[in-house]
Amino acid sequence: MSIEIIAILLAAFGLTALLLANLLFFTRWAWWIKGVAVVAVGLLFQGTWSALPHLLGWPTARGLPERFNLSALEIVEPDKSGQNKGAIYLWVTDLNLDDSPRTPRAFVVPFHPELQAKLATAGTKLRKNMPQVGEVVETPFESGPTSTHGQQPINLDFFDLPDPLYPEGAPR
Repeated sequence: MSIEIIAILLAAFGLTALLLANLLFFTRWAWWIKGVAVVAVGLLFQGTWSALPHLLGWPTARGLPERFNLSALEIVEPDKSGQNKGAIYLWVTDLNLDDSPRTPRAFVVPFHPELQAKLATAGTKLRKNMPQVGEVVETPFESGPTSTHGQQPINLDFFDLPDPLYPEGAPR
């Protein structure tokens, strides 16, 4: 997020707080109207604060597409002390068939050793310029923890993106 956008957000928050202070101290409205205004502005600030990480591009833990093109990945293994439970960060592009823009999105999924092995293979193929397609699998993992940090691990399968079919005589 650019400095200008952050400055605009801060100015909007300041102006809203100033208008709320004006409402509280310089109007003769009923106390319950002033109370509703304070609660509404508080909820507005809370909603904006919780939405900011999504606007800034932080990875989300929900809504991994059923089929996606894997753009990049980062695996953070858990440490032995147990403080870091580990995580897997994926940058994927949804392979839906509608006309929505094909912009990669960042996701975080719980660490699982079997998923780490699958992603290591997919990452090696990505580095060899072999595009990978991922798919969410309904079958659970055979071993390892059934839940990590309150989240169910997601089982994924990866395969090579097939070459596009070219019509005969078309230049490649």
